[in-house]
Amino acid sequence: MDTFFARLALSNDRSYRIGRHFLFWFVCWAFMGFIYGFMFIAQNQREYIALSYFEAILYLPQHMVLSYGLMYFILPEYITREKYWRAIGATLVLIFVVAFMSPLILGFVINPIRQSLSISPRSQHGIFFSLMAGLRGSMTVAGFAVAIKLVKLWYQKKTDNERLEKENLRAELEILKGQLHPHFMFNTLNSIYSLALKKSDHTADAIIKLSNLMRFILTECNHSTIDLQKEIEVLSNYIELEKARFGNRLDISINVSGDVQRTEVPPLLLIPFLENSFKHGANEMIDLAWISLDLHVALPVLTFKLINGKPAENPKTKDSFLVGLVNVQRRLQLLYPNGHELRITEDPDTFVVVLVIQLDKLRLPDAS
Repeated sequence: MDTFFARLALSNDRSYRIGRHFLFWFVCWAFMGFIYGFMFIAQNQREYIALSYFEAILYLPQHMVLSYGLMYFILPEYITREKYWRAIGATLVLIFVVAFMSPLILGFVINPIRQSLSISPRSQHGIFFSLMAGLRGSMTVAGFAVAIKLVKLWYQKKTDNERLEKENLRAELEILKGQLHPHFMFNTLNSIYSLALKKSDHTADAIIKLSNLMRFILTECNHSTIDLQKEIEVLSNYIELEKARFGNRLDISINVSGDVQRTEVPPLLLIPFLENSFKHGANEMIDLAWISLDLHVALPVLTFKLINGKPAENPKTKDSFLVGLVNVQRRLQLLYPNGHELRITEDPDTFVVVLVIQLDKLRLPDAS
């Protein structure tokens, strides 16, 4: 039922448009006939109440001329094009034309019919009063009609803006994902390249892990969300690749807890933080490199905390680190605009990233 009335009010389908116009003028006719009928009731002439509805039909054309003239000529041709002076002039001309329709209808149609039925004329105060009375009625009806038209135009504009916003959001997210994938793959290839230079026995195993990562990107990353377990698996594979490269020079601890089995997140949401920890933390450390990763889910909140050691202050490294996070920060803003908190802090020896996500506040653009 709600869908039917929504279509009746807003659809541009021909049948619905005709239906809502017919309904509007039917209500106007019934209301005006009801009002005119009081005159017969006041004069104890109830047998002529039906005549009031006939007279209401006779006045409908002038109401239609003013209403449709405003809605389909003045509004689209002048108002929406910001030709306000022309709109004022055209409106005055239209009002002038409609104003003189009322005394013509009254004098040449309604009063002769009343005289033939031995009923007193509707107006005995001259043309001016008839003109004003008719104009008042037409402007009232036209005001309602134009108001309904403006509400419909506002709704359509709002809907178009929302659709455009969702399309822009979807396009921007695709661009961000497109930037993320090559960055992720290049870092992984660099790790395998380092193993190959060392002629490490782990090179073949690293290539298999890279193959799995590529398969993940080609298949899972086409979805809006994935199981958190799969995201954790990607983190684990990436860590294994880096561990093979660093060997005993890396100390890493991983702690995953909570409701990870019943949770979904956008793909590759957490990996950029881990990449930066290795690229701008572990890679720059001369001695032992260390990273601590803690992920906990207490629905609907996901808490991700990543701490890594850092070398002595290096402005270039710091700037590169911040640039590397721009992508993921923007992605978080689009996906969880009111549902995430990202804190990045540092001291002389450590970088700390804390990300808190309200999982139930994920905002995804419509697929349509």
